[in-house]
Amino acid sequence: MTHYLVVTAIGTDRPGIVNEVTRHVSGCGCNIVDSRLGIFGNEFTFIMLLSGDWNSLMQLEISLPLRSQEWDLITMMKRTERHHSLQYDINASAEILIRDEPGIVSQCTQFFIDHGWDIQAMQTETREQQPYNRFKAAFQLNLTRAGEVTDSEAAFSAFCQNLGAESFEFIIHRKHT
Repeated sequence: MTHYLVVTAIGTDRPGIVNEVTRHVSGCGCNIVDSRLGIFGNEFTFIMLLSGDWNSLMQLEISLPLRSQEWDLITMMKRTERHHSLQYDINASAEILIRDEPGIVSQCTQFFIDHGWDIQAMQTETREQQPYNRFKAAFQLNLTRAGEVTDSEAAFSAFCQNLGAESFEFIIHRKHT
């Protein structure tokens, strides 16, 4: 039987650290099913979905905390199950470029929830520029409530204009049947 484990590792970015982690994962007999890597300041964050038999995951759960101390990493692990994506007939991508201010992400996520959209992925970036920093956010969305799609583009446009966004885009993708 295949078991699954989510592992997050956070530490100072340095050449070779990802290789050390992935070699250890493989050495325990685990497979990397999915992963994401990001650099934030001088730190890297590595998130992995691993699969393996019970013994392989147990070996990793026991050995990784010790190796993490050697590598000066903070790690977290949680057993899970394979994700089975719901099939949505309608999804969307949204982007906004705006003057950077606290609370923009929160306002965007609240907008999407209020309009029946489930956030599947999100990527944000602050661009340091003069005379002020600009904030760019991109979202991948799935529609969770039927009938909401017709007003979403206009509502997002009004929302972005109200915030004073420099540019924005909302593209709806319909599954062809």
